[in-house]
Amino acid sequence: MGSWSDSRALTRQSWTVLKDNRYLMAYPIVGIVAGIIPFGVIAGGVLFIAMNQNWIGWALVVIGLYLLMLVTAIVQAGLTVSAAAELEGGSSSLGHGLSTAIGHLGRLARWAFVSTVVSLLVAALRGNNSGGIATVIFRSVLAAAADVMWQLITFFVMPAMMLDDLGMIDAIKKSASTFKQRWGTQLSGGVRIGGLIGLIAVLPAIIAVVIGVVLATAGTVAVGVPLVVVGMIVLIVAGLILSAIRGVFSVVLYRFATQGIVEGGFTEQQLAGAVKVKA
Repeated sequence: MGSWSDSRALTRQSWTVLKDNRYLMAYPIVGIVAGIIPFGVIAGGVLFIAMNQNWIGWALVVIGLYLLMLVTAIVQAGLTVSAAAELEGGSSSLGHGLSTAIGHLGRLARWAFVSTVVSLLVAALRGNNSGGIATVIFRSVLAAAADVMWQLITFFVMPAMMLDDLGMIDAIKKSASTFKQRWGTQLSGGVRIGGLIGLIAVLPAIIAVVIGVVLATAGTVAVGVPLVVVGMIVLIVAGLILSAIRGVFSVVLYRFATQGIVEGGFTEQQLAGAVKVKA
């Protein structure tokens, strides 16, 4: 209950910051639009694999994944710059954030490469669901744990690169060391942010999509298809909001962890308890 209460409070306050600077929501929208081409490359790769053109297919999948990671990095960098400016009482814009991000394209490209490699390694660890049920469950749990830990220790990479002007390797080191110095080594999960969105939007949307698919497959297309469409729209909107919230909160939490600054309407107690640690 304590974790849920903390997550709800942090998410609500981050949403308040977004409402005061609504143009920040444009960043994840730009990311989705710019991601159409990388998704197309990945889809083409999957098609080639299905046609037994494996080496061409996998090459396209890797290239598409890298391009998707690069687009994501540029958008996240721009959001970080704009959020920091607004929280400091200044002003920014979508154009200002994106132009600043593109000015750091070299380090963002290197970060996208590392992110791509890690994603492929996690996918390889998860496997293709072959083997016994125990093996599948073990590998899935191990892959999920590795992914969560990677996301946690790199949570501050973007603020470190864009706000402290660090290179990619130094930013990864700074992110990991910041967590260790501020919250110790007994980390037990992730950052308490976004739980409210997951409960009121993501979970119901997933249920709607699953029920819609079942109904459509069973022949009740008139009900099933609209459920799937509504569920997917809710998932996309929730994803946009969650992406923007995490971007804003990463700046707030980074400045608190490294400089002791409390801003954005948060309290010191909220920020100090934002990371899950073992009791």
